[in-house]
Amino acid sequence: MLDSTKQRYLKLAKHFYRTQLNNEGLSTGRIRSALIQAAPNYRPDYFRVVKNALAFDVRERGYPAVAEKILKIQNPTTRPNSTHPVKAKRPATKALNQEDFRKLSERLARTGKHDAFAAVILAWYLGARPSEMYSIRVEGTQFHITGAKQDEKGIRGADRTLVFSDEDTADLVANAVFVYQNTYRSLAAVRNSLREQCRQLWPQRKVQLTLKSLRHQLGSNLKASGLDPKVMAYIMGHQSTRSIERYGDKRLAHNGSLSIPAPAPDADTSKVRVHSASKPAWHSAVTAALNERTRVPNHQTKQRQA
Repeated sequence: MLDSTKQRYLKLAKHFYRTQLNNEGLSTGRIRSALIQAAPNYRPDYFRVVKNALAFDVRERGYPAVAEKILKIQNPTTRPNSTHPVKAKRPATKALNQEDFRKLSERLARTGKHDAFAAVILAWYLGARPSEMYSIRVEGTQFHITGAKQDEKGIRGADRTLVFSDEDTADLVANAVFVYQNTYRSLAAVRNSLREQCRQLWPQRKVQLTLKSLRHQLGSNLKASGLDPKVMAYIMGHQSTRSIERYGDKRLAHNGSLSIPAPAPDADTSKVRVHSASKPAWHSAVTAALNERTRVPNHQTKQRQA
């Protein structure tokens, strides 16, 4: 687990104790009750993050058995036949075309937001999570990324070592690593700069992009590349091909002009678990082509139904 993740977990736990328990005495029962009561106000993913944070904090306090009990708490909103509504997702941009990427990059460079520019480059080309950017190591032509979502059981998150076939792209990304890791500003400040510049660049847009939007875009490009799902999952830092299903849409992929990363020659993708429902990357393309051939115009469909 990254040091930044540990610090984030400790801050989340402290915030939870203050807002949900009024900083009163801690016990397994009180933490469990407060977490279940707060669940309808959390997205399922955030519920899991808070639960992991609480378990980590309790374990750090010297109570590993209590931590295990906390990890077993189920989200009441996602149980079968649950009467609790799941909190709706916030609107998010999950794609960015190459022209908008060019405009954003030029604006960030022109306005001197060099750390935000570097973060955009790392998310766009490497698909790095924001919390992983400080951990990237450049060794020759290889980029080593320490997975931010790794857990102690080794089920989630994974390290990866990536390379680029295009030398210019590799140089650009290496320079971005250097700039970002030598910034004095926090990740929150970098995100705020990006948000501000996006609003000034596209004031008419109700939903602005984030660093995660660029990671989603890489997921789209990978899905359209024809790569094996295990390779795609490795590049994105997942331990299972099921996770890659949540990132990107191949219909939003860019044409082959963009350089995408690849596992280093000595990378081990064998540890990536194959989800039974996962299909080869070419499956959706073949299915779409077959559907296109057999598609019936709407007016003919209506006549047959009549």
